[in-house]
Amino acid sequence: MLTSLDDLLALARRLYPQDLPPPFSLLQGVQNMKAGQEVKGVARSVRSTAKRLTGLAAAADPVSELLGTTLAAAAEPEAMRRPRGMIGQLVLGELAERAFEVIYKETMGTDELILEDSREARNETDYRVLNGQRRPVFRINIKFHGTPFRKAKELVGLESEDCFALATYKIYQGLQKHESERLPYVFVIVGVAGLTGASVGAAIPEELAHLISVVHNASRISGKRSIEERVVAHLLEAESSEAFRVELAHFQEEILAAEWYALSARRADRLLRDKLFDRVFAVRVRGFTRNYRNAELDMHFSLKEDLTPLKQFLQSARERGLHGLAVDLERGVV
Repeated sequence: MLTSLDDLLALARRLYPQDLPPPFSLLQGVQNMKAGQEVKGVARSVRSTAKRLTGLAAAADPVSELLGTTLAAAAEPEAMRRPRGMIGQLVLGELAERAFEVIYKETMGTDELILEDSREARNETDYRVLNGQRRPVFRINIKFHGTPFRKAKELVGLESEDCFALATYKIYQGLQKHESERLPYVFVIVGVAGLTGASVGAAIPEELAHLISVVHNASRISGKRSIEERVVAHLLEAESSEAFRVELAHFQEEILAAEWYALSARRADRLLRDKLFDRVFAVRVRGFTRNYRNAELDMHFSLKEDLTPLKQFLQSARERGLHGLAVDLERGVV
């Protein structure tokens, strides 16, 4: 666990070997001042003011003064529970994307359809598939699901292991992209029973989990997502602990061996309209948002009946060519 400002900064410097971003740069400035460095020079180096740094250095707890939480409070089990799960889910998402690239390259075995990484745009598109002239053919958004819907049989008529929930607004967004750009939008789905953000989060080294808890529970900073992403990158790089790398390799193997499926936004929308009252439990419940706070309005799909196995989808794209693929995606066959 992180017990002092020195501990926090030592870990931050491992994450950011070059330049520390806020808020860590300001805390580094405080540490430098306490070590006897001249205030104005320190302020310039961390792009702050002498007044602010002097105030932080004079505080009984600079971390609490700057962030709005303490190291001790962020170390409480309940405070760490959600941040661990969030980081675990981000790690799972990254592992699923890496596994998808492996499956795509092995299955396609051709340069006619090029896989382009679009994750940096953060626009609900993970990849675009391009033709030989590098013109886009369709978009891909990867979804990982690991928590079974235990009441699926009772509420939506599907077996728990055969049920995949997708927020209705995501279906709408995907269809809007399809319509506005005439570029089909495809969800690629994979799940491993019991492999969840919480289970992966439980394997994260304590000091990194503590850092993320500090950031998550801080009430006075911005840019939290970029710090979370840097932690995920660190966990997936060689710098992470040997024990966690062993766990990662195990998680990756499970994801690669899992059943993968494809579902176009067009087909998802059609099924949503056809089976609205059967598969969207929320529309049958009076006061759903009041009784299930923070729950999303989900459409529940049968993995076996409603979705297409990913390898079958990719093999069809390879064998039938772009025209056949475009027709299937436009009609919502996939």
